[in-house]
Amino acid sequence: MINARIVLALVQLPLAAATCESLSSLAIPHTTITLAQPVAAGEFTLPAGAPPPFPGATAPNFKDLPAFCRVSATSTPTSDSEIKIEVWMPVSGWNGKLRGTGNGGLGGNLSFGGLATAMHGGFAVAGENTGHENGSSYALSHPEKIVDFGDRAAHEMTVTAKAAIAAFYGSAPKFSYMNECGGGSIAALKEAQKYPEDYDGVVVGGFAAHLTHHTFAQMWIWQATHKDPASFIPPAKFPAIHEAALAACDAKDGVKDGVIENPTACKFDPAVIECKNADSNACLTAPQVEAARKLYAGPRNPRTGEQIYSPLYPGSELGWGQLTGDAPIFIATDFFKYFVFKDPAWDYKTRPVNFDSDVALADKPANQPVNAIDPDIGKFAARGGKMMLSGGWNDTGVPPLEVVHYYDNVVKTMGAKSALSAVRLYMVPGMGHCGGGEGTDHFDLFPVLETWVEQKQPPSGLVASRIENGKEVRTRPLCAYPEIASYKGSGSTDDAANFTCKRP
Repeated sequence: MINARIVLALVQLPLAAATCESLSSLAIPHTTITLAQPVAAGEFTLPAGAPPPFPGATAPNFKDLPAFCRVSATSTPTSDSEIKIEVWMPVSGWNGKLRGTGNGGLGGNLSFGGLATAMHGGFAVAGENTGHENGSSYALSHPEKIVDFGDRAAHEMTVTAKAAIAAFYGSAPKFSYMNECGGGSIAALKEAQKYPEDYDGVVVGGFAAHLTHHTFAQMWIWQATHKDPASFIPPAKFPAIHEAALAACDAKDGVKDGVIENPTACKFDPAVIECKNADSNACLTAPQVEAARKLYAGPRNPRTGEQIYSPLYPGSELGWGQLTGDAPIFIATDFFKYFVFKDPAWDYKTRPVNFDSDVALADKPANQPVNAIDPDIGKFAARGGKMMLSGGWNDTGVPPLEVVHYYDNVVKTMGAKSALSAVRLYMVPGMGHCGGGEGTDHFDLFPVLETWVEQKQPPSGLVASRIENGKEVRTRPLCAYPEIASYKGSGSTDDAANFTCKRP
């Protein structure tokens, strides 16, 4: 492992700022600069062969980018590594900071859209392809690329970025950050856990960092609703289940607002809408009740009863469709084919996932680099590093209790006082994966993190909003776990001022 500060000492830096083109000769250990060229404001175009936006993602907008110096590089920390890296540095108006970016899903491509978004506000930014291009077949016979994907790529990106920044501007970044949700959470968390000097702060939402078990949760949901044709729950029935869950638990917090404030305290049995007469979209058949119960229970080892991953929670029903369709989500099928079974011909229909023996197979040492669940972030915290975590209680893509477990483990490992000085977790009622849902899902933890790191001001008084048709229709306190928003008893229930954060 090469420390970024050591690399900066090894790199031959000019006495003053360098031209963009001259960075082509920048010497960085086991890294080759393949491109160093200025890009005029609004003139960046995707390189040939760049992938389209991730399904459902907004197409990137490059027209509002400032003029910047684009550096492309390839890092080869091992003979089997090929980590593609991009570093973009604004020609003017640099705010003195670096912002690293991650990748969604199972990685495999540079996120040019993520780079463009991160550059707003004057940041120098960096991205990487997680050490492979497209698909996951590399995992069949390239163990070092598995390490690059889950561990090294983000670190190599950061080392390269800091060297390029120091050369181009004549000074290193004053502060470095990551702000990731979903698949990028692996990179951000691994940086804090294993490379504590790389970043000063990380924001992590949609905690997808326990990949070896996350994929079991995805397969559990699909197999429960495809045990046989009778077990399938048509999407047309999701609203009925959702309304029944709200009827059981919505008002328990003293406010009936279409959101379950504390789903872990919700006792809901979908059998309350079991069909008494003819089947319809307003009720569930007995096999469908059984399937829904399995989703609320979450994946368990059938032999030991051990919980493998977080369950889904009451309130999340409108989001079940992404994991109960005709086929399992590709992240799960690719992971089992290439990482677990090492068999590209594996068929989820003819050889269903075994929630006992297959867990041990997935958790073999060769796959551990893809997890970022080490709760010991003491070195990161000791140098002033700050971590802000968030999750949505209605998240079906990454069932939410996993981030709660991680936070609890951090507190247990560091001690409550030390953890409070470095980490916060915000669980958002009604929110889905990285946003969406029926809750107050509009908030931005990144500027809060910057203030915490740079001005030593801990987060307080945070407020989240709900936006409908472009208008703010509700605000609520964004409460640090384990506190939840509690209604004071008077005033509008759509106004955060009438709530306080307290432990349930």
